[in-house]
Amino acid sequence: MPGPTILLAEDDDMVRSFVCSILQSHGYRVLPADNGMEAMRLADLVGVNRIDLVLTDIEMPALSGLQLARHLKRLRPGLKVLYMTGHRHVLVDELEAEGLVIEKPFAYSTLVRQVEACLSEELREDEVQSGRTRPSLSV
Repeated sequence: MPGPTILLAEDDDMVRSFVCSILQSHGYRVLPADNGMEAMRLADLVGVNRIDLVLTDIEMPALSGLQLARHLKRLRPGLKVLYMTGHRHVLVDELEAEGLVIEKPFAYSTLVRQVEACLSEELREDEVQSGRTRPSLSV
C-alpha cells in the first residue's frame, strides 16, 4: 500500500530530484512538478482530495508556490502545505500562518522531519473530527 501522496512543486531540477528521491525512499508517493502550473495540472489529474501534502517552492515563474497553495486550499480547505525558500526575507511571517516553512538549503533529516510533522498534524485533525484519539507524545 503506497504511503501518503505529496505534490512537489519545485522549479530547480536538482532540488526537485533530491527532494523526490528522499521522499520516495521514505515510502511517500510523490507527484513532481517543475512549476506551479504543472502542479495544478497534476492536482487536477489525480484529484486534490488524494493529495495529503503540498510541498512547494515559494518563488517560481508563472505561478508562485503561495498562489498554488491558496488555489488548492480553496478547492480543499485544510490541505497541508510545506513551503520551501532559499530567501528568508520572502513573506516568511505570512507563510508561517498558512503552513510550515523550510529554508533551503536543508538537510535530508530536516526535510523528512518537517514532512512528517505536517502529515502527523493532518492525522491528528482527522482523528479529532472522526472522534478517534491517540495519546500525544511530548518531546
